[in-house]
Amino acid sequence: MVLKQDGRPTRRQFLRQAVLGGALLCTWDLAAAARLRAVRVGTYHRGVRLVFDLDQRLAAVPRIRSSGDVLHVELPGVQHWVSHPQVPALGPLRGGFRMTLGSDGLILTLPLREAVRWRSFSLGPGNGASQRVVLDLMPVTESPRVYPLDHTGRPIVVCLDPGHGGHDPGAIGVRGTREKDVVLDVGLSLAQLIRQTPGMRLLMTRASDRYVPLMDRMHLGLRQRADLFVSIHADAFPERSVRGSTVWALSERGASNAAARWLAKTQNAADPFLGHVQAGVHDPILNEVLINMTQTAAMNSAAAAAEVMIRGLAGVEDLHNAAVQHANFVVLRAPDVPSMLVETAFISNPEEEQRLRDPDFRQLLARTMHDAVVAHFVKAPPADSAWSVTQHVLRKEENLADVARRYGLSVEALRLANNLPKEGGQPGGLLRVPVMGV
Repeated sequence: MVLKQDGRPTRRQFLRQAVLGGALLCTWDLAAAARLRAVRVGTYHRGVRLVFDLDQRLAAVPRIRSSGDVLHVELPGVQHWVSHPQVPALGPLRGGFRMTLGSDGLILTLPLREAVRWRSFSLGPGNGASQRVVLDLMPVTESPRVYPLDHTGRPIVVCLDPGHGGHDPGAIGVRGTREKDVVLDVGLSLAQLIRQTPGMRLLMTRASDRYVPLMDRMHLGLRQRADLFVSIHADAFPERSVRGSTVWALSERGASNAAARWLAKTQNAADPFLGHVQAGVHDPILNEVLINMTQTAAMNSAAAAAEVMIRGLAGVEDLHNAAVQHANFVVLRAPDVPSMLVETAFISNPEEEQRLRDPDFRQLLARTMHDAVVAHFVKAPPADSAWSVTQHVLRKEENLADVARRYGLSVEALRLANNLPKEGGQPGGLLRVPVMGV
């Protein structure tokens, strides 16, 4: 029901208010329903601040939700108003608004120019001011570097693990290309992209040509409570024709095929203290943590992230395996850290070795892996992190590039997060998009 512009209720509204007022008295034990005295609007940082002046405290916290290009603000217990406030076109506000009377209170509908994120809080009376509810609206800007700050959650922690290093060169191609050099370059490029992503914190097992024992790599992610551990490799295989990308997750029952057993054995044997550890060996410690519910949740999350990574890599590289593979890699054993190992390509294949020697291809791999990491956390942000997810309705005049710019994503990350085909989404469809914080 829309209130009259002069703020005076019709007879039907008056009667309804009287009935609702009686219910409020019984439910909230209030002497009278709250009254909205005024709405004040002004700039606040990169957004706007709305202050609702009331004659008493709200019966409950405001309920706020966005729907397309409008924002709905419900003030529980508010049944009266003094006059129709003026809301100018300012920042993300298009200007003007509607007031309707709901069953629980006053609902204000604010038209928006762009997507916003918000926060609200109450202030008691003091220094001549009345009871107030403050609502800050901050635009979701195009550049991910200038997102408004949100201190309500922790950053998402991503641990990158470029394989090998120091005295351990890893696999070596026919032209002498060393795995440790290739994966470090990819890892450093990926690290730079993660550092530029709002609400993410980076860990690296190594950022230079040094050797780090396998257990130390795994324990770094464990100690820092990483939300995702990504080990980066470019391995070899006795058959030079083997090529393509593969993404691995920890196996509960050993390796999933002969290639997995061979790779797990060679990767784990890189650490002289763990040379006896190989896929299929019964490890009492590993078996104990694998039955832990925390380990199971981490493995499920790792499998989901690995699926996104595979779909991302499929757009830039042949896949050696189109499904997540499983093996008993030591670096993936952290009990409560979702962990994956990415074989970007096989350095033992002459054609793939040549591609890995190309700096542009290594940059492409880094961007693709970053898109997959971002898309994974759009699909499943940690509950206590500074990231959250909202939905965007794709309008007819929009394409995926427009939406991606609006929320600080790449088009590929947006596509991966929403399982979209290359041609994009349909008008009217709902897209999962992130609200990033720091």
